[in-house]
Amino acid sequence: MVKLASITGRPATALDASCGDPGPLTVARIDEATCIGCTLCIEACPVDAIIGAAKRMHTVLAAICTGCGLCVPPCPVDCIDMVAAGRAWSAEDARAARARYGARNRRVAGRASLSAGAAPTDGARAQRQATVAAALTRARARRAAAARAK
Repeated sequence: MVKLASITGRPATALDASCGDPGPLTVARIDEATCIGCTLCIEACPVDAIIGAAKRMHTVLAAICTGCGLCVPPCPVDCIDMVAAGRAWSAEDARAARARYGARNRRVAGRASLSAGAAPTDGARAQRQATVAAALTRARARRAAAARAK
């Protein structure tokens, strides 16, 4: 707290107990037998420490998990526990976590901008659907004409 206060230029204050108690570094652990592969934990992880695929089990990369616990609340089957990491948090851990957090935010923002530009894709989809509908109409008309000719 003293170091943070000196960095921010604010007076040092006591930790707010409502935000949790300070303690050793924890990391998320997924009970792989219970995991249903919903991907909600992957979406919630701010540093991409959880890997897996939809409808497949997920796992946590403990070496890069920051122990934030943001993956726990969205889990619908309660298969994520926070366990002791068995190591201390280092300045290098903090640097790497900031870099992963930034990379994730850029990737998510890129997806959002692609989604925002989806109107032409929707227009292209409508054009394809219209083309298919016209082809079906022509095919049905040919079939009907062939049936009448018999």
